[in-house]
Amino acid sequence: MQAWRRTLMSNCRHLLVGCLASRGRFIKLGSITAIALATVVSTPLVAQAYTARVTLFLTRDQGESYDTFLRRCEAIARAGIQRSFDADPLTSEVVLTMVGENQGLALPVMEVAVTRSQWEWRPDAQYWARYYNNASTLLDL
Repeated sequence: MQAWRRTLMSNCRHLLVGCLASRGRFIKLGSITAIALATVVSTPLVAQAYTARVTLFLTRDQGESYDTFLRRCEAIARAGIQRSFDADPLTSEVVLTMVGENQGLALPVMEVAVTRSQWEWRPDAQYWARYYNNASTLLDL
């Protein structure tokens, strides 16, 4: 139980005991105590949303062009983002990084940062992506 709830319940108990001692005010304070306790008991706990960070690695196929490689990255990124949102309803944002591998060298190729509402509006990894321009040169593609 959260600390503020314990404190409130303790304070309500003290008020109730005080009211019992002075019978004249019992009904008035007893009603207030009952309302306060009902509020504490019926208040749901706050759900905490969070950001899911995902890194996926994709190895370049032999003879594959950089454009084809990027299309594969985008398709895999789309599936990864959707899977992240589907797996946990508390996820409010996904930041997915696609890392390309070629001949033992691995570099980030693109990053997609998207909120759940943005993704529901437009589930397109290419639209939300930020591309690293030098990746093709550094990966020798």
